[in-house]
Amino acid sequence: MQNKKYTLGAWAAFLAGLTFGINSIVVKSANNVGLHTFELLAYQMIIPLIYFAIRSIIKKDNQVDTNKKSIVKNIYNWIAGISVVMTSLFYYIAIQEMDPSLASIGLFQYPWLFILFGYLIYGFKIRKIQLIAIFILWVGSMLLVSASLQEITFLGSLTGILAGISFAAYLFSLRYVSHHKYTKPFVFLIATMIALLIIIFNRSSINILSLEALLFGMITATLGQIITFELLSFAAKNSRPVIMAALTTVELPVAMVVTWIIWGPFPSLIKYIGLIIMVVSVIWLKLDEKAPKKAKLKKAI
Repeated sequence: MQNKKYTLGAWAAFLAGLTFGINSIVVKSANNVGLHTFELLAYQMIIPLIYFAIRSIIKKDNQVDTNKKSIVKNIYNWIAGISVVMTSLFYYIAIQEMDPSLASIGLFQYPWLFILFGYLIYGFKIRKIQLIAIFILWVGSMLLVSASLQEITFLGSLTGILAGISFAAYLFSLRYVSHHKYTKPFVFLIATMIALLIIIFNRSSINILSLEALLFGMITATLGQIITFELLSFAAKNSRPVIMAALTTVELPVAMVVTWIIWGPFPSLIKYIGLIIMVVSVIWLKLDEKAPKKAKLKKAI
């Protein structure tokens, strides 16, 4: 029975990574039919907000904090809301500017950025083994970049890296968000407000009410936020951390390989080597990751 539980959890982790990778392909397909990132962004936040609000109302959990004020007062809830919308915004712009295989290079810098946040904010130590893994990750990234220089744009590279920074901030904040049944809706409420503000300032150049925007918006929101959340939640409860960390990394090769198959060009040997190195180093950093208790903020110099 226990083995079956771990098997199901492992499959959930694998499917979560697979879904993340497929979602990036859907985003690029939306760009190819003329949709802008801003047109997807609203649905990416509003639909999960509605889903998680309903889910929180229905779900009963007697072990969570019942003080609603704790949600508003916890700074990490706000950071999570801001960083989740920024991750989608920057990553989708990177995909719009380049193909998903290149955009994902910037996004997957998040493991070492995550470690850096821990060091800068709370003074968590960076071990030599982590530095080695980070160096290997950079080597793999540089191999992929060097083999794709003609396809890379400055805006795409910049937003890809910013997506990695935002995602690292989001993952870091999730360690310290409120343990309350309405935390997830609150996080997406903040994200939705920011997304709507961005759309208001760009309303003259976009049409979020078009059929294409509605269709692709619902698909990306379902794949990128809802399904992956449920799969990761199930995997976290029913699989070993080592297996979960390794299998969720399938997003990176899926995004790259599917991109190469659909849009080309056929990858060189250097790209394959760079991809393998990146995957190994990301898994290494994930497996080495520990969850220390929240420490005191470092004193300002």
